[in-house]
Amino acid sequence: MPQVLREKTALITGSAKNLGRAIAVNLARQGVTVFINCHKSESASFETLKEVKKYSSGFLVQADVTKKNEINHLFQTIEKEKGGIDILVNLVGNFIFEPITTTTFEKFQDVIESNLYSSFLCCQKALPSMMKKNWGRIINFGCVAADTLTVRKNTTPYYIAKTGVILLTKVLAFEYAKYGITINSISPGILKTSVAKAKTPTGKYAQFEDIINAINFLLKEESGYINGANLEVSGGWRPGLADTVGSGSSS
Repeated sequence: MPQVLREKTALITGSAKNLGRAIAVNLARQGVTVFINCHKSESASFETLKEVKKYSSGFLVQADVTKKNEINHLFQTIEKEKGGIDILVNLVGNFIFEPITTTTFEKFQDVIESNLYSSFLCCQKALPSMMKKNWGRIINFGCVAADTLTVRKNTTPYYIAKTGVILLTKVLAFEYAKYGITINSISPGILKTSVAKAKTPTGKYAQFEDIINAINFLLKEESGYINGANLEVSGGWRPGLADTVGSGSSS
């Protein structure tokens, strides 16, 4: 068990199920106290909490992390229970796959708010306690090629939001490095749970374990000089190099 993570406290947004659950359980296995966050998936969240508590302390806080008042409540709860967090994983981020001509303003707004606004607001609330401790790890979630202003059909709001997340990551990394805080982003490729599918160079989709390995790497003390980076975990897949096929298979 890495010494650096023992007795640390983490918040993972959107951690009720799927990848979020896998990340929460992974950190719990390393002795981290985990705050699980959900908006609507309350029953799934209790299952995640049950798994987390097999290995470490865990708490469940329901909050819509696109709403400032609910984020305030979330962090007030964390402050009351543990005095702040050491690790923040901003996983929340909705996705739509459709042409801009049929994308309503409400859908556009939802994608921007759930991906970019939530990351900004949670970073803003998490940083003060990290600054006091002179240690912190923030991992945001981008998407492959969003840092190169790429074009991918039918994903306009999503790529706008994720490009913003990656820029936010780089700026905050520069500003808060002097406090011993690293802020990086992970950009997964096509996951087995992804809405849109595409053929991949490896012939298979990214597994949760692939993303978890990247998170564990960035949390290591030995990775303390890696800051402001965007780590692509895509098996070599890039948008534009393979046709997106809606609901197809990579095999």
